[in-house]
Amino acid sequence: MKVQGIFSVFSNVARGLTNELTRLETVSENIANANQVAGEGDPIYHRKTVDPQEGKQTFHSLLKRKRLSLSRSDGSHLKGINERHRWRSEAWPKAKVIEHPNERLVFDPSHPKADHRGFVRMPDINVVDEMMSMITATRSYEANTSVLSAAKQLARKTLDI
Repeated sequence: MKVQGIFSVFSNVARGLTNELTRLETVSENIANANQVAGEGDPIYHRKTVDPQEGKQTFHSLLKRKRLSLSRSDGSHLKGINERHRWRSEAWPKAKVIEHPNERLVFDPSHPKADHRGFVRMPDINVVDEMMSMITATRSYEANTSVLSAAKQLARKTLDI
């Protein structure tokens, strides 16, 4: 097993935080549009999910892509890092958002957007499932922040030695 150093922890946590934030944004958008109604020929909102495999990128590959590096005190410390950079959230890639083109038909002949058979087109979104996804994304986000805190404490303790 190869030991990657403290920066691999920060890289993984940053990727996890970005993915969970994207997941939360997607879930909130789904919930906001769950009751959207479309008439005949109108576009309808499609449920979105996040592909967590997309957007994976390590700290060092981000530095190479952006041609950035951090300062170092010795060549053997933090290989490949030699300049300072202010990190912005847009520097980290977001996970891929996937649209699912499903819809459901609800029988409501009194609705103004009902078709000639009395059906209304709505997005195929289960709000309970979306709330469950929101809770798991929130818990994952909290777990990532706990790991980040522990890694920062470890780095501080290492510098004290």
